[in-house]
Amino acid sequence: MHVTEFLTRTNRRNVNSQINYKVQQKLEECLQDLENRRRQLAEQLQREERRLSEEIKELLKGREDAAQNERIEWIQMALIKREQEEEELIKKKQQQREIENSEEHRHMETKQILLDTKQAQLYQIEERRERRLRAAYMDKQWQFN
Repeated sequence: MHVTEFLTRTNRRNVNSQINYKVQQKLEECLQDLENRRRQLAEQLQREERRLSEEIKELLKGREDAAQNERIEWIQMALIKREQEEEELIKKKQQQREIENSEEHRHMETKQILLDTKQAQLYQIEERRERRLRAAYMDKQWQFN
């Protein structure tokens, strides 16, 4: 082997070795860069997931609060309505008592009772008269036969 041939081969090996080393170095840099990007992306996704979770939690809390407020309003409205109905009933009962306790009302009730009694007596009188007429009619029928 000649010196020139030896030097050329050695030089080629050195160049190839340097190229391999640089390629290896670039590959490692790319892998590290890729790993950094993956980590950053994972962190970004985790932050976004936490933010979205917080937003969903706040939204659900808002809905829960709104539903709770609606239930409270409904209960309050029902209580108010019930109180109004009770007050109205009390007023009506009080008016009825006042009417029943008034002198005019008692006078009208007495008058109505007397009127009903007189009508019943007239009805009884009318029934007796009709019975007598029937009895007289029956007697006449027997006499003719």
